[in-house]
Amino acid sequence: MKIIIHRGTHEIGGSCVEIHSKKSRILIDIGMPLVKKDGGRFNFKEYENTPGPELVKEKVLPDISGVYSWDSDKKMVDGVLISHPHVDHYGFFGYLKKDICFYLGEAAKKIIDLTVIFTPVKGSISNYHPIESGKSFRCGDFRITPYLMDHSAFDSYVFLVEADGKSLIYSGDFREHGRKPGVFRWFLEHAPEDIDVLLLEGTVLDRGLKGKGVGEFKSETEIEAETVKLLEGSKEMTLLYFSAQNIDRLVSFYRASLKMGKIFVIDFYTANILGCLKDYGEIPYPSEDYANIKVFFPYWLCERIRRQGREELMYKYKSYKITRKEISDRSGEIMMMVRPSMLKDLELIKNIEGATFIYSLWEGYLQDYSMQKMMRFIKKKKMNFYQVHTSGHAEIATLKKVVKKLKPGKIIPIHTFHPDKYSTLFSRKVVQVTDGEVFEV
Repeated sequence: MKIIIHRGTHEIGGSCVEIHSKKSRILIDIGMPLVKKDGGRFNFKEYENTPGPELVKEKVLPDISGVYSWDSDKKMVDGVLISHPHVDHYGFFGYLKKDICFYLGEAAKKIIDLTVIFTPVKGSISNYHPIESGKSFRCGDFRITPYLMDHSAFDSYVFLVEADGKSLIYSGDFREHGRKPGVFRWFLEHAPEDIDVLLLEGTVLDRGLKGKGVGEFKSETEIEAETVKLLEGSKEMTLLYFSAQNIDRLVSFYRASLKMGKIFVIDFYTANILGCLKDYGEIPYPSEDYANIKVFFPYWLCERIRRQGREELMYKYKSYKITRKEISDRSGEIMMMVRPSMLKDLELIKNIEGATFIYSLWEGYLQDYSMQKMMRFIKKKKMNFYQVHTSGHAEIATLKKVVKKLKPGKIIPIHTFHPDKYSTLFSRKVVQVTDGEVFEV
């Protein structure tokens, strides 16, 4: 078995791994980068008009033969596995040949389909095989077993890949301090031991090494409790900025809204996300069963959907609509999800001065131009700004649990800026590779 990490040996995001057996070839993830080579934030708008072959030459797209739509004379891969629906793991899927089969969770597929409609992400998955936790399947001569994992993305998986008498586990992104710690424990109970290679994420190694180790990151239950404490005694509106696809965080804030007797306001993009996921778990969504959830219709988002002729995505939630006037009139009862693209709407809401603004994303996003505009608005309206967040990634103690259970022959760092730290943390042999290097198991 041969492994090529096309991106991720020395950076977070843009994950892409190619695996060869004697007869077959697969990709795991085809992600969009988060950072540029100079360390700045990656912005695909700078490249969206550049032809695909040029993006390969510029090393924006990974150099992989036979997978892109313009590689018509080359052999395709046998399949593409998508570990979870974060764009840094699937964002370049639109450049691949349409007849390549994708393997991913059913819920993850629905999230990606909605993301394409509501955001600038481009692409579609027409050839698709749904996967289920613990159920093995064949792709070429690979035997692949997915394991559901706890992560800030819904429907996230670890992959066990077996071929040619060798075994490999690709960790994807995971944690155990979210709202699904049981699936992490199930993985530890059912995953095989003595695997040959573990490709192990180390997204937050720098934070963990500086911190207290076990219990370094807050749990989602602690996020919920912290939010309730912040709002005790507050008579002003509460604004929340977090990812609509971070269902764990949404549930934490929703539960806080119930404890505080607040009306929980989401936009209709988030309503559609929740609506498509409601059958996969006990997830609150706009319905008679969750009477305190109301749906707001931001101007720019409505215009985007109208231009696509997809008004049905708005109309299906009109029964739960809340207007700017209602929000203004009931400001003290409102706990509302917002984002920078809603500034035009927020400017028109009355009684927003002095609101509590809770930011619940990675701190690095505060430097984005759009968030800087939001911060100026927050300052102008004399809002109280708080950061209430926890990582979607495993702390060091969790990584050690995985290594102890799997007993890998070799560990290869991936999805990390600190591959050099692994050898100080794990007694197992650590092998650092570089992007594009062929590693033979």
